Amino acid sequence: MSRCLQRGSAVLITVALLLIQVGPAAAGTPAQDFENRGKTNLVADALILRPLGLVATAVGATIWAVGVAPLVAITRPTDLGQSMDYLIKRPVKYTFADPLGYH
Repeated sequence: MSRCLQRGSAVLITVALLLIQVGPAAAGTPAQDFENRGKTNLVADALILRPLGLVATAVGATIWAVGVAPLVAITRPTDLGQSMDYLIKRPVKYTFADPLGYH
């Protein structure tokens, strides 16, 4: 075995052993995890995620109106609502109806 491969293996093993010890230190108690589930920082939600939701709404509406709706209307007209739900309704609900910090 070459010296370079031995050193690389030693470094990799050392890093792996150090990272194994970090996991339990970062873990919270089950009560904290349950309490914080589904909550986002209000500032991050208002300044980053909601504008991204608005962009997702615009992009989804464009994709739906230009590409999806004509094809689905021709092939399966009863499924128009399903494609609209994924591309338009969910981003609109997230952006305008859900309370801040909910996601």
